[in-house]
Amino acid sequence: MAHERLIVPIFIPHEGCPYRCVFCDQRDITGVRAKADREAVEKALHAYLRSGSPLPAYREAAFYGGSFTGLSQARQEFLLSLVQPWIDSGELHAVRLSTHPLFIDDEKLDLLKHYRVETVELGVQSTDPGVLDLSGRPCLLDEIRLAAESVKRKRFNLGLQLMPGLPGDNEETFRKSADDVVRMRPQFVRLYPTLVIRGTALHRMYLERKFVPWDLESMVERLKYAVLKFNGAGIQVARVGLPPDPSLLENLVAGPFHPALRYLVESRICLDWMAAQLKARTGGAGSAIFKVPSKYVSNYTGHKRENVGKLKAMFRLEDVKFVADESLISPALVC
Repeated sequence: MAHERLIVPIFIPHEGCPYRCVFCDQRDITGVRAKADREAVEKALHAYLRSGSPLPAYREAAFYGGSFTGLSQARQEFLLSLVQPWIDSGELHAVRLSTHPLFIDDEKLDLLKHYRVETVELGVQSTDPGVLDLSGRPCLLDEIRLAAESVKRKRFNLGLQLMPGLPGDNEETFRKSADDVVRMRPQFVRLYPTLVIRGTALHRMYLERKFVPWDLESMVERLKYAVLKFNGAGIQVARVGLPPDPSLLENLVAGPFHPALRYLVESRICLDWMAAQLKARTGGAGSAIFKVPSKYVSNYTGHKRENVGKLKAMFRLEDVKFVADESLISPALVC
């Protein structure tokens, strides 16, 4: 069954960005090395839109991997003009792109609006100035806020990206970054844990023991805080973690990578909820039965039934069972 939305990614690695952030090598992350031209754009659009597979109701072209509004106006117009015929034909509905907060102003946004861009994602990464300086990405919180407000004022959908675990980042600074993002009220966020990619400045720092990546357990716990904050504020969490692209896996040196990182985070949230229910339960039953929404059963059982084992150990239970219910929206402890 087709998804409700299809995003056709068109990569422009490092284009438009004068910075070389310590963590960044878009060519190895995306596997794209050639500069996007007419042929590359057309090839991507054909592959996604004319494959013969059923298409979802809403379809967008997306320019990723660079700072789009940092490009010259001529380059922006060239790339955007390539997708306009596909919008005219109805095969696409809109365009989305990512860029740096410092490359946002009303003139740039008006140009995007003219070319039917509907969504602008800003690479925030962190709102802590010390973390951003150490990462080679100087940007003040007030500048990030101003860019976010400009995007919303011009009636674009606003997306914000965070990268927990950058140099100098810790639990406190990341939580503040998440809180700052909530106050900016984006429509959605993406959470990309910091990984050490071969050939980056961060790789050299790692080899020189000047940078230690967060371990997977720490990352899951800190992402849990952010996901709960965003869910509570009604902000969509569009992605947690990088997809296991072959180029990324070939060049990954260290860091908290997991192909199902979002699942781990959501399972941990479920574990905490179940533990709270059992802690509040009166009586000393030797087992527990939870009624849960059918599509989320695996989130409650946990990775390799990890949650079951933890609950048994924490509460000295002989058994933990789950009853799946398709009509259920929220879980419940039955007994």
